[in-house]
Amino acid sequence: MVDIVGNGHVQAPSDGVGQGLYEESSGQLGRIGAIRELNDGRRFRYAYFASAAAAGVLVSQDLSATAVAVQILNKATAAAIGATQVILTDATTLGSATKDQYAGAYLHTCDAAGEGYTYRIIGNTAASSNAVTFSLYDPLVIALTTASDVAITGSLWYKVVAATAAADYVVSGVTTRVMQAEYYGWVQTKGVCTILCDGTPAVGAQLQLSDGVAGAVQLKDSETEPLIGQATFLGIDENHIGVRLFGLE
Repeated sequence: MVDIVGNGHVQAPSDGVGQGLYEESSGQLGRIGAIRELNDGRRFRYAYFASAAAAGVLVSQDLSATAVAVQILNKATAAAIGATQVILTDATTLGSATKDQYAGAYLHTCDAAGEGYTYRIIGNTAASSNAVTFSLYDPLVIALTTASDVAITGSLWYKVVAATAAADYVVSGVTTRVMQAEYYGWVQTKGVCTILCDGTPAVGAQLQLSDGVAGAVQLKDSETEPLIGQATFLGIDENHIGVRLFGLE
């Protein structure tokens, strides 16, 4: 159990972040993705905001900034079992990569030698002649060859932006307050919260990411957009609605 001590601060040694749930900071005060969980079941993640966001809106990872959302085919340099570095060379996906752009991201081995594994990335070099070296937290379990195919999922809470239904967004949380661009703060990922409402969903209705209003939820009408949660009271269009989250963690 954790204890609330005021102004959103929680005594929770596991998260190691000295920042209140309703505060923002121009400097990083803890690990990106750190978890803070309250005794009522609400869970929060520490995030870095690439752009400004209102209170009570859904945010997401912007894949164009933190991920490689297509498989890189046959572009790996062979790496032995136990290696903690992987080199990928591909002008299309990595030619403009900057140093540590993919820090905290996940390297997926998708096909051929070494397929089926997930490795977290410590950091990466800037691209040099379209080649990028990725340093991994854990050594390779199976060797990679030049035929190995890979992809990268970015850190879900790094460089987040207001979520839309576009294909290149992955929902990662709900803002707890108004956030400035290039500031650090918390997003909620579990429990009861408040989110901008698109439409008038009934109490108990299932809600998904709006396909028309950035950062909002709407009544579930298809399986195209991510499922977010369940309405806890009748929604009013353009107001905010209570939501029991069940689609983010």
